[in-house]
Amino acid sequence: MISYLLPKVALNRLVLTSTSLPPIGGLERVVWETAKRLVPDYEVHILTARTNETTIENEVTIHSVPPNRPFTLWYSTLLKPKLTSILAEISPSVIHFHQPLPWAYVLAKVKCPKVLSCHGLYFSLTSKRPVRGYLQRFLLPRAIGSADIVCAPSKWLAELIGESYKVDCVIVPNGVDTRIFAPMETTGRRSNVILYVGRLVPSKGVEDLLEAAKALPDYEFWLAGNGSGMIKSPPFPNVKLLGPVRDVGKLALAYNEATLCVFPSYWETFSLVGLEAMACGRAIIATKLGFSEYVEDGRDGLIVDPGRPQELIQSIKYLMENESERIKIEHNAREKALKFDWDIITRRYRALYEKLL
Repeated sequence: MISYLLPKVALNRLVLTSTSLPPIGGLERVVWETAKRLVPDYEVHILTARTNETTIENEVTIHSVPPNRPFTLWYSTLLKPKLTSILAEISPSVIHFHQPLPWAYVLAKVKCPKVLSCHGLYFSLTSKRPVRGYLQRFLLPRAIGSADIVCAPSKWLAELIGESYKVDCVIVPNGVDTRIFAPMETTGRRSNVILYVGRLVPSKGVEDLLEAAKALPDYEFWLAGNGSGMIKSPPFPNVKLLGPVRDVGKLALAYNEATLCVFPSYWETFSLVGLEAMACGRAIIATKLGFSEYVEDGRDGLIVDPGRPQELIQSIKYLMENESERIKIEHNAREKALKFDWDIITRRYRALYEKLL
């Protein structure tokens, strides 16, 4: 039972928090896509860190505060009066934190119902890094404990949070805009292109992907993502670096041009790129942790073990050489993605708010 009084205003003012907004990151896209769809039922506000002004976009009011680091220290001290003033002016009915730090920690004492969505992997209590260990022991428990409802996008992350912090964690998956990410009949599909979308870092399995490119010289490997740190130039003639593709229309076009898509990450909480590729009617090859939340191996995609490039290579060859099997998977992939349309996911968040109100 909620132990405080709701504000004496119409119960329809919703505040979402996110340190950044698109085009950066998957978490940020979750916030923005749901915010737009909640506008008909709520007066929607977003609290974020990018400037020091208030703007309105798509009927969503965005309150920005300076992006000073370290966020939790800065926002809980010198900038706390600014945050308190913004929330006092809004007088929210519900606050939905999409990060425990800094927002849920800094605003733990605000007197209204709170939802906390956990998207990252910084919840494990086993970290041996001193700074992270301090955050886990002292800051995260207060942040998570301040919420009336705690959510996670995947089953494995919900279980981790529940076990680590002794809370019931509700699963609300991420979504996809199935109108933007959809098959394009007029787009020329390539017959030998394997597409990867994501950061070009070791944890995303990029080294395994490059080993596959080296072993399969007859196929083109397109890599869309920021590679300034790991890959500065194509290591093989059949590797093409597209750079970051932040425009969703251009990204949907890239999915449609590809023959199939590959995501060999070592872990994901709940990957958006896999759903986007599937919504565009593309077969995907991905790893278990995160992708198996929506990929059924052999039916609407293929699941491989991370860190096993030979398994990845064999799966690529199988789908590229078996067109009838690939077409069957593509059809099932689009059907699966439709179940995760943002309109459906937003209704699940709306049900949580209504439960609190």
